[in-house]
Amino acid sequence: MRPERLPEKYYKRRRAAAAIVLVILALLFVWLVSSLRGNDDTEQVAQSSSVTATSGTQTSSSATEEESTESTAPSEESTEAASSEAAPEDATCRVEDLQVIAKTNRPDYPAGEQPVFYMTVRNPTQVDCEIDLDEHPLRFEVYDLGTNQRVWSDIDCNNPVAQGRQTFKAGQERSFEAAWSRTQSAPNECGDRPQAAPGGYYLHTVIGQNPSQPVTFNLA
Repeated sequence: MRPERLPEKYYKRRRAAAAIVLVILALLFVWLVSSLRGNDDTEQVAQSSSVTATSGTQTSSSATEEESTESTAPSEESTEAASSEAAPEDATCRVEDLQVIAKTNRPDYPAGEQPVFYMTVRNPTQVDCEIDLDEHPLRFEVYDLGTNQRVWSDIDCNNPVAQGRQTFKAGQERSFEAAWSRTQSAPNECGDRPQAAPGGYYLHTVIGQNPSQPVTFNLA
């Protein structure tokens, strides 16, 4: 006896379900194939990027080495220039190269107060300056502001504050000091020394023939 046939609607549902399953399987297959191809492309792109990055790294490293070589191995011309600046072969220092600066301890002196004078000698050159102060005497000189007549020098009646061969080092300075008794003097005229009159005067500090700028002061 044959089994009773189910209503037609059940067979339609089964066919529809089977069709849906086939469609889903087909979509899954397509997705799987696409995914596999996508992974291959990604891997190829990644490999290509890796090669490019590696190449760029090598280029950068090469450039850095070249720069390091240039910075650590300066050209002969730049080396000679640096040496020339540090210690020029033809650099010299003479008396006239020295900078001589005069200063007083005050601008005005009351009666009876002795002026104190200062000399600063600066060597602005790049080499030491060897000066024979016996040949180029170091001295303090006072002049009358109204007449420009010399009225006193510390070496007229006393030994200079520095004598013999002296070294003024490159880029450095030395200082000297002298006091004035407010009496006039002249070379080898030290017996009867009259008092300097009240009024205006100016001071020069000198090495050889290299004087400072004048500094004025007043005696009361």
